[in-house]
Amino acid sequence: MSVIEPSEASQSTHLEELPQFDLEYLFDDDDDPTEVTIFADDPESLSTQWITVDRSAAVPLEEVR
Repeated sequence: MSVIEPSEASQSTHLEELPQFDLEYLFDDDDDPTEVTIFADDPESLSTQWITVDRSAAVPLEEVR
């Protein structure tokens, strides 16, 4: 298989099914947090194992949905 050749979609590929996983989080300082790091409890199931966000860039989930 070449990276420049198109590939056929597998019959087992279900793009409608979204992955589900539990997330955990840690603050850099419990008393005065400036960063939050979010990670999966099963890092082997994801290629990205964590993300860290500065407090000024964080958005409440209520505003995302």
